[in-house]
Amino acid sequence: MKHTTPLAFIAMLLTGLTFNTMAAPTKPNVIIILGDDMGIDSVSAFNPKMGLQTPAIDRLAEEGMSFMDAHSTSGVCSPTRYSVLTGRYNWRSRLKRGIVGQWQGPLIQDARLTLPELFKSKGYDTCMIGKWHLGWHWPKKGGGITENLDKIDFTKPISGGPNSHGFDYYFGDDVPNWPPYAWRENERLLENPTAQMQQGAMVGVSSGPAVPDWDFTAVLPEYAKRCARYIRSRKENKKPFFLYFPMPSPHTPIAPSSDFKGKTSISDYADFLVETDWAVGELLKALDDTGQTSNTLVIFTCDNGTSPKADFPQLDTAGVHLNVNWRGWKADAYEGGHRVPFIVRWPGRVKPGTRSHETIVLTDIMATCGGVIGTKLPDNAAEDSVNLLPVLRGEHVEKPLHDVVIHHSVSGHFAIRKGQWKLLLCRGSGGWSPPREAEAENKKLPMVQLYDLAKDPQENNNLQAGFPEKVAELANCLAKAIRDGRTIPGPSQANQGWPNTISKPILEKFPQLADPEIR
Repeated sequence: MKHTTPLAFIAMLLTGLTFNTMAAPTKPNVIIILGDDMGIDSVSAFNPKMGLQTPAIDRLAEEGMSFMDAHSTSGVCSPTRYSVLTGRYNWRSRLKRGIVGQWQGPLIQDARLTLPELFKSKGYDTCMIGKWHLGWHWPKKGGGITENLDKIDFTKPISGGPNSHGFDYYFGDDVPNWPPYAWRENERLLENPTAQMQQGAMVGVSSGPAVPDWDFTAVLPEYAKRCARYIRSRKENKKPFFLYFPMPSPHTPIAPSSDFKGKTSISDYADFLVETDWAVGELLKALDDTGQTSNTLVIFTCDNGTSPKADFPQLDTAGVHLNVNWRGWKADAYEGGHRVPFIVRWPGRVKPGTRSHETIVLTDIMATCGGVIGTKLPDNAAEDSVNLLPVLRGEHVEKPLHDVVIHHSVSGHFAIRKGQWKLLLCRGSGGWSPPREAEAENKKLPMVQLYDLAKDPQENNNLQAGFPEKVAELANCLAKAIRDGRTIPGPSQANQGWPNTISKPILEKFPQLADPEIR
């Protein structure tokens, strides 16, 4: 099946059908593709200055709706993955800063409803192929569990991962630059890691247990092959499926396969980014070839902004510009840390080639999927998730979907967005781009930053001194979001501890954030 062109959609309209009323199965297949370290400027459809082409992702934009003001919940990996699968901000969990560390236990609590469990409740088969990075119960030699590498028994089942949280099937290597370097299927490693990977074997690679001759360049092609094979296997299956493909790329290790190494004549990173787009295309081709495109909703997005490991100066010299439209990069509270591509393609239901400027966040995936499959979320789930279906249907929305959207940096610094206004509770980036917090403090920069993104999308003109009432308003909104345990209507819920990353000077300036009633 060839991909549907705009002319085909016009023809359907001429037959009297509309995108809002067109008949469609009540239970479409759903695929979520989550890129890794890839901001919105890394998609050529959204960045005329990019200097590379991403034809597969661009195709999704041509055939679906692109959200131009979409955000990951964090500037780094694990927090966003938690939010995608739970519809909840990560700082409501135990993870108040950083990421889930090597050998740590599961971040998602057993009682918390997850996205795959939501699909299973409606009869879906659920499959995950790719990067988990949300912790495991590592089996201890002699019984029990451990976070001590020396005591882990890699021959035993490893629970607490995807299969424990609603996925019928899982295949992956967890975190591609962390041990153990071995394929795992469901809850077992396919081979015992009897060798040792040396730190620095490739950029970003940590030392630790590995299977002999582990090949970093084989990871992305293996994932793409298995995702495509899974899609093809569903052709005759009567049950709908949910496929979650959290990619390992273009995160480190920057490891383009032999088919792509040298393809751009620019850098390994440029090659790897192009290969990332190819992998997306393999899934779309499998849908086309098996006639499943029309009954499959595809979401493409990413976990945070582009990493400086891309080497922005080198890319700029070569005419590739991935860091031009937004300030900062991965890990930051600035826009470059969390403004990501977000595309939804659903043939016959979402008008092709459209764009929305609604401010959304990746927590919204869960409520949206709930709306797609017709299930109501309980009060104690998806506390920060808004259903995007009205926008996807082209309906007029009277007010913003979100009253506020909250951002979080790698070091736990908060930023809060309301309409055009954005307040950052940090002196600098809150992450890795300059100025970092120590440098900003040495320069005696203001304790907080306030930007009018409508007039200043590059976040260059700090307005905090001139708009104290706006600063106070946004700080109060943040306090309410924390105190209520949710940002959408509903009964208050408990957070897993109060975020302890807010500095003493900030708490002195905004005592409402230290309210003892905040749970």
